[in-house]
Parts: sequence; C-alpha cells; structure tokens
Amino acid sequence: MSLKLLEKPRSESEVQEAIRELVVEHDISIIPCNQNKIPVIKSWEPFKNRTPTEAELEEWFGKYRNPLWGAVTGKDFVVVDLDTHKNDDLKEWAIKHLPFTPLKAKTKNGGEHWFYRSAPSLANIQTKSGLDIRSAGGYVICAGDGYEWNWQSDEDFHVFTDLPDLTEEHEASIKSLMAPTKDGGGEGWHNTALKWSAQRVAWGWSDDRILKECKELVEPGYTYEETCEEIRIMLKGARDKDFGAEAEKDDRPLRVLTMSQAFELEASKPQDYLGHGFISAGFRVFIIGQPKIGKSQFVLEALTTAAVGGEFLGYRWNKAHKVLWLQAEIRGSYVGERLKPLFKSFSPAQQKLLKKNFLWTDRGDFDISSNYNRLQAMIKKIKPTIVAIDPLANFFTGDESINSEVNGFLKMLNSLFSAEELGTTTPPAVFLIHHTRKGVKDTDGFEGARGASAMQGWMDSGIMMTRHQEGIKLTFELRNGPWPQNRVVKLDEDSLRFVEPIYVP
Repeated sequence: MSLKLLEKPRSESEVQEAIRELVVEHDISIIPCNQNKIPVIKSWEPFKNRTPTEAELEEWFGKYRNPLWGAVTGKDFVVVDLDTHKNDDLKEWAIKHLPFTPLKAKTKNGGEHWFYRSAPSLANIQTKSGLDIRSAGGYVICAGDGYEWNWQSDEDFHVFTDLPDLTEEHEASIKSLMAPTKDGGGEGWHNTALKWSAQRVAWGWSDDRILKECKELVEPGYTYEETCEEIRIMLKGARDKDFGAEAEKDDRPLRVLTMSQAFELEASKPQDYLGHGFISAGFRVFIIGQPKIGKSQFVLEALTTAAVGGEFLGYRWNKAHKVLWLQAEIRGSYVGERLKPLFKSFSPAQQKLLKKNFLWTDRGDFDISSNYNRLQAMIKKIKPTIVAIDPLANFFTGDESINSEVNGFLKMLNSLFSAEELGTTTPPAVFLIHHTRKGVKDTDGFEGARGASAMQGWMDSGIMMTRHQEGIKLTFELRNGPWPQNRVVKLDEDSLRFVEPIYVP
C-alpha cells in the first residue's frame, strides 16, 4: 500500500497530494498550522472526531501557502516525540525501552517522532526530559518544511493498524523517565504569559482579541481552551490591578517648558538620516499608494540607497545604513529577480555594501502580534537603523477601519522598535507601507489612506504615490522639517529605479 509522505514530497502540490491521501485513504484527520505549529483555522476541535471534508481541504490548500500540517493523534495512532536536540541520550534510551516501530518521522529541530498504534493510558504530556507524548485530543506536525516520514521495515507501507502498541510495561518505563511540566503551565510559562497578556492590555486590546491571539502560547500537551482559561485569569488580574498599563504609565510630573528650553532642546534632536527633518532616527515614515503603483519598488530604492549611503530623492543619506525589508508579499525565490536590476545599477564598491547591509524576510503569514518576541529578538540581533514593513495589511490581523484596533497595532510598533526595548541608544526609523482607498486623488493628501484616520496621526513624514500622465506623482508631508517639493518620477525598466524627476506645483 502506498503512502506519499514516505516519498519525501517537496513541492506544495506534492505535499497537498500526500495530505489528501492521508485523509481520504487512511482516515487520518489533518489540520493546517502556522510555522509556530499553531492551528490557523478558527477551531480545530471538530477534527478530533472527524476528518476534514474535500471542500475544507481545497479551501485550506487555496488559502494557506506552505503551511505545516498537523495529524490528530489518539484515534489512529499515538506518537512518542523525542526531542534529541534537548537530550542526547534520549534515542539510546528509546531503543532500549520502547518497541521497534517501522514508522518514524524527522522533525525540523532534528528530533524524531515514533508512531505506535495505541497506548493504554498515556495522555498528552510535555516533559522536561525532552520526551513528550501525543495521544487523544492532541496533534503532531506530520508534513511541511523540515518534516519527513520514514518507513523502516520492508519497502511497502501497510496500514496504521499494523503499528505496534505501547504496553503497560512500556508506559511504566516512560513514566519513570518523565518529569512533567504540566503544573499550571510552569513558572517560566506563567511569567511569559503574564508579560504577554499585560503587554496587550497596555496596547488597548480587548479580552476577546487577546484570547484569539493566545494560540501562540499553547504548549504541546495543552489545549487551546485550557490555555484560554489561564489567560482569562491573568487578564482579570491585569485589569483589576492596572498591571498592563504600567508599561505606559509615567508618574513623573508633566514637564512645562519655556521658550529658552525649546532652543536648548535643539541640541538633542534625532540625527538626520535624509534631508532636514525628513527621515531621522526613530522617525515613522508612512508611504501610501494605489495597488500595483510601485510602492515596494520605491521602498527598495530607498533601502538600497540607504544601505550604501547614496542619493535618494535629491538628498544624500548621511551614512551607509543597515536596513531590513520586512516583507510578506513576494516569495523568496522571486526576490532576487526584483533586486537584480537594482543591484547592477550600483558600483562594485556599493554592491559590497549592499551584500552586507541589505537584509530581508521571506513571504509568509507574519502577523506581528503573533510573532512579536521572535521579531524583536531578530531586530536586537541584527540592529538595523531602518526597517520597512511592507505592506501593513500583511502584518496586521485587526480591522484597519477601526481606530481603536489600529491604535493598538501602532502602539505595538512603537513598543517593538523603542530604543529601550531594543537596548540601543537610538531607535530605528520605520517605514510603514499601505494602500490608498479607491478613487483617491493626490489632492486628498494622507486622508486618502485606506482605513482608520489613526494611521496619518502616527507618522512623522509621509510620501503619497498617485498616478500621473507622465509617471508617478510623489506628494510629501512632513511634521518636523521643510516639505520636499512634489514631483513626478518614472520607473526605469532596466534599473527598476525611479528617474527623470519632473517638479510640479
């Protein structure tokens, strides 16, 4: 009997065929998950008792690109998860104390999943020893980048019912090894979850939204519902004690400044990166335009010229900057095609700087709120001075038409990129790229941004792109310096740079 997962599918279509085979021919319940191994569907509870329909599979195949796939455990098999990257002795112990199983899987971290038909009494549990159990009501990642199944018997896969069972003797060996962490989440988990919850309370999020997002806190061996119960208690305590607001609360008296102090403070203003009060350290730059007008290419020209300390919009960057293009639209294998003409337009010396200073992220479902800690850890490590979030819509899961939700997202960005949080002397400048609403004209200004008005209030500098009979019109709005003159530019098809500036009133 065949099992396509054993053929090591690599392309997305091959993985989809393997998933379809598991569901249709082997009656295995499958759910789509994100790269954090968290289900991306609204609720996966129904799939503990049934397999997804063909219509549900097709919807997931169309909606989610290159997800991880979870196989629900308990009915057709149980899994012993050996995190050998945490404990080098685990595999040797398993060979000695567990029965041979022909079906094993390699995990992304280098561990192994050992599949068994059943276990008399083992429940889902996570242990400090690195040996975990996935049984009734749990799931295990079975397919996606970094995961691969192996059948270690004869050449043909049989059926899941032919897998060996874990007996009471085997269970006793497992339990003697276990040091369970299921103690209300453990002190480490509790502290992390408390800080995570309080932070979102400070951002102004509702309890419903926080509970929806807390899927990222679900640990193996726990259900989403169990995690929500823990988070509800933390939210009540945070709101009762005003704990969440402490991150923003400042008990110092408000400063009232004099005319003389205004002149004195000029000495401490942020370092200008481009122009005078146009783009400076810590500035929030809002770039808006119609779909497909070339916003990403415009941002790429800004970032690449910044990375070499070159010229942009008639100004020169003050130095060569380390830049991060945080993008979630273009697949990684196509980014080179977009960058190559730009790269060739620079001198050999500048190309060396680009290779060092220009960094980017691959396309993916990269909701910032669900990846806040991972993203902040990355930024702390690479220390960019300019970051572009391209586009806003791919990083924000809230309703962009509701000011309170947009304000929560913008507060999150302020926290994410604050010098205090990052442990730097100055915060990076942040470009936020967004669409204009339908039918917008350049005379509408930044009120033409799609969604809530809170966005335009967030920016220090704004660049608006609208269509013009001779190319693309750029309209500027600055809060802290003289406005650059509006202009029309054209995209050079060879270099993919905007050239031939024509100044307009």
